[in-house]
Amino acid sequence: MSPTISIMRLPRVKDERDSFTIDLAAKHRDLRLHALQTEPSSFASSYQEESQWDLGRTIAKLNNPQTVHWMAVRTVEITAESSSGDSSLLLSAPWVGFIALLGPVASDSQGSGKISAKIDPLVQMQISGMSSGFTRVDKPITEYPDTASSALEFHIGAVFTHQSARQIGIGRALIDAALGEAQSQTRRAGVSAFECTIHVDKGNDSATRLYGKAGFTVVREETYAQQVTSPDTGVVRTVERVALLMELRQEVS
Repeated sequence: MSPTISIMRLPRVKDERDSFTIDLAAKHRDLRLHALQTEPSSFASSYQEESQWDLGRTIAKLNNPQTVHWMAVRTVEITAESSSGDSSLLLSAPWVGFIALLGPVASDSQGSGKISAKIDPLVQMQISGMSSGFTRVDKPITEYPDTASSALEFHIGAVFTHQSARQIGIGRALIDAALGEAQSQTRRAGVSAFECTIHVDKGNDSATRLYGKAGFTVVREETYAQQVTSPDTGVVRTVERVALLMELRQEVS
């Protein structure tokens, strides 16, 4: 991986009126929309849909207590004077990739192993009681299985690397950061293993190979419908897509 790229964990945002929170959320939203616009086949959502969301929805996502976000940050363009701290660096440096880790849930609950491509994984995992509108209604999970054979379950959200920063290992570095966090949380919980899933659009061979090299295997495929709005005519049509669910299981000592 290029030494000019750093994988940085996003801090929790606290006050939606705070300028740092607003700037951080705006920067995240901009890159997310760029990803949706340029790589539509990599996401279950669409640019047309998410471009209509207000910034508060992004802030709610970043404030989810059981979703951890990392950004790939291009640090070569930042001088020592402008990078006095992580917060300053996050706002001043260009972002060239992202990943999100959702979870954990206990393996015997409504967890990632049952995740469908048809529904928002935040809702399915019930990891923080957030509805599809990102309104918090419950507390985060605090109890974990107490048997040595149990596993915690996680799900990786979309992985994206900017077109200007590909083929230098950023995607793998983002995945490793997410899996490292899953391993740390599993170890702290005193559980012996974790499972992690991710959805990949069937036909996205490069992504499938990337996750395969990281240890994921395909466990099933699923057909789902997605509404797409034409940017030229505004006409909404339904397209059928097929997603592969890939899964990794890792023992934690």
